[in-house]
Amino acid sequence: MLNAKAFANATMIVAAVFYLICLLLSYVVPDLLFSIINSWIHSLNIESLQAEQTIFLTSAALGFFSITLFTWVTTYATIILYNSFYNKK
Repeated sequence: MLNAKAFANATMIVAAVFYLICLLLSYVVPDLLFSIINSWIHSLNIESLQAEQTIFLTSAALGFFSITLFTWVTTYATIILYNSFYNKK
């Protein structure tokens, strides 16, 4: 059995670090970040979606809060379900 709270906390921290790295890259080297993302989407050109200006601090804070909350809730719920299925074996 997995500890849902500990696993959700760990996953949330990883998501938060990735979010902060992406945010930093978007300020420092936005073209590199965009090239990386574009390489993940095969056969689709997303150049027209590239932003003209950098993200505002309030928007970045909202994004950080929402991604960490979403990650924690999703991970916690997944582990609770996993543990309930595992116990039914």
